[in-house]
Amino acid sequence: MSEPVGNRRATPYLLLLAQSSTAARRDAARQLREAGITVVAQYGRVAVEVVATTEQIARVRGAFADVLRTAMKAEHLERLTDEQRTVVRQWNVRFTAGYRELRRDRTRLGRSWGDPRSDFPAPYSPVEQDELDAFVADYEQRTGRRAFPDRPDEPERGGRPEPFVGQTFQRYERLLAERLDDPTAAYHLARIAWRLGPTYRRLFLRIDPEFLAALLHRFFQAEATCWEMTGEISVGLVFVESADPDGPRFDDSERDEVCQEILDGLNWLAAAHPGGDLSWVYDLQFTRIGAPNGDEDVCGDDGVSTALEAGWRDPAMGQVTFNGTVYAAEWASVGRYREDMRVANDSAHALVIFVTPYANCWHAYAGSGRVVLADHNDWGNWGRSSIDRIAAHEVAHLFGAADEYTGSGTPCSTCDSLHGCDQIPNGNCGSCARPQQSCMMGGNDRRICAYTRGQIGWSTLFVELTTGDVDWAGTDDDVWLDIGDREFELDTASHDDRERDNREGYALWAPDVTREAISRVLIRKGPDGSNGGWRLAGLRLWHEGTLVCDQPSIDRWLEDDTRVWIGCVSATDLVNELEVRITTGDVSWAGTDDDITLTLGGRSWDLDNPGRDDFERGNTDTFVLDPGPGLRLGDLTAVRVDKSPDGSNGGWRLAGVRIVANGTSIYDNPSIDRWLEDNTRTWSDTI
Repeated sequence: MSEPVGNRRATPYLLLLAQSSTAARRDAARQLREAGITVVAQYGRVAVEVVATTEQIARVRGAFADVLRTAMKAEHLERLTDEQRTVVRQWNVRFTAGYRELRRDRTRLGRSWGDPRSDFPAPYSPVEQDELDAFVADYEQRTGRRAFPDRPDEPERGGRPEPFVGQTFQRYERLLAERLDDPTAAYHLARIAWRLGPTYRRLFLRIDPEFLAALLHRFFQAEATCWEMTGEISVGLVFVESADPDGPRFDDSERDEVCQEILDGLNWLAAAHPGGDLSWVYDLQFTRIGAPNGDEDVCGDDGVSTALEAGWRDPAMGQVTFNGTVYAAEWASVGRYREDMRVANDSAHALVIFVTPYANCWHAYAGSGRVVLADHNDWGNWGRSSIDRIAAHEVAHLFGAADEYTGSGTPCSTCDSLHGCDQIPNGNCGSCARPQQSCMMGGNDRRICAYTRGQIGWSTLFVELTTGDVDWAGTDDDVWLDIGDREFELDTASHDDRERDNREGYALWAPDVTREAISRVLIRKGPDGSNGGWRLAGLRLWHEGTLVCDQPSIDRWLEDDTRVWIGCVSATDLVNELEVRITTGDVSWAGTDDDITLTLGGRSWDLDNPGRDDFERGNTDTFVLDPGPGLRLGDLTAVRVDKSPDGSNGGWRLAGVRIVANGTSIYDNPSIDRWLEDNTRTWSDTI
């Protein structure tokens, strides 16, 4: 992993603390961030991993016991403590020949998660069977209402049900969306139904609206269940293997490489954070249990993805210890372990990743604050070299990211469902995206599209632009968003933005921008390139989850001298529209081909209408000017007109100036009648 920092390359370093303690580790991470260094990971009480340049490391090297850029030699490992040795040995794995060969394996890179050659990941659901049953019982007792009013009493119909995948799954989700008139609720219920089986599939088609609202709030919308992937986040990485030498086990190199794949996947996410403010705080647990291997025959063909998990997970929790706490061998211990890590590390959130060679019904899934990665069918026929992307994909689900793949499994079916704390649409869903971009939520890629960035909390402002569906509507010209006092370039790396009929999102990280700072929404296009203008069809703008501007029917060409669109204006003092009319005198030799510059409010504009001969005798020329960000009516206190040095035709007779701001004339002097020539080429006046 190597990231650009300015004109230099930043690479990973492992920094061993001079003193081993949670407080010392947290303090070191804070000081490193203050020094402009990206802290991607923290290991127990002993080490931090950063992405930095050699110059940055040189400035902080003296504060640490050791600084590693490459593997530590075996003879030096012996002087370390047990905790340090565990971390450094894991660090060394990335430099082994076996792991380097694994990283070079690109066989399945870029494939959709719905590719039929591999297993699709089980869909995300934060609701387990016992949790939902308990929630239903509590709701019905508390409200006196039935969660499913038309719940049938007759037994389920016999026969083998149609596999609940692919188009069958999409049809069910669309039916839910039609009945509920809510694509977001349909997205979540369909995936819960996949987990819980045919009974709940039928019940969800009869769900009580008030119960649905309570269910969505409890498991998807409440603050406790709404996570943003920012800050320090605790991760319990729990390997679960058999204590029996003949039972399910990884060999040593496999265990090390799988662990490193997971760390690489999560640390890649941390390095990609737009503000450099994501750090995973790892607790590594390697457990051995006496449980027998399970029988995958119990899994069935229809989405029973957690049937075997408890058989190995609960005994493993009985082997986990954290800060002296020993946990009971039960599901509830996962939540206790997460909370203990969160409190001890003062983390924003905490999650657990279980990794096992034990039999399991599915190779990868997430829910209820945990991720399961199992060596089922060679990691779902994705192979060990894909585990970094699988881990990143599943962890992103815990932070609100939606699936974007199509094909087999549980594909997305709409771009209108809303996800994450900020309720950003699933605009990169493969069934409706225009076009779909590569993304870790759609396929086996190390790329995070803008919609996913918005869903996991990586956007203060989220912009969605739609280009018209007419000939020559697209553009390669630069485009900016102007919110009044700030502007942001709208550009997606490695993607051809704003082609005909495209709909694209832009996740803008600007934590200092408040809602009140958005005083207008102005889209500015650069000067016309070889293809001319751009047809802006529609726009939506969110600020921290609030839709502040929704203009679906703009349908306007931005071209020539009209390259801005303005809407959703809330500040009356901003200059949103600026027009100047210049009249040339009606006398001999009054015109000019020299350059003319207008200055207002401390800003200057070259007055030129492309393709037209301006400033001819007796003419009045109108110039529509882009006021730019931050120009206010109160700034317009004086006006100045400058002419460049005299050309072959000599001077220019300026007859009149009129200035119109926001549709109102603020200055009108038709009787200037002054020659601008020789050494007197400037005219000015107060407004």
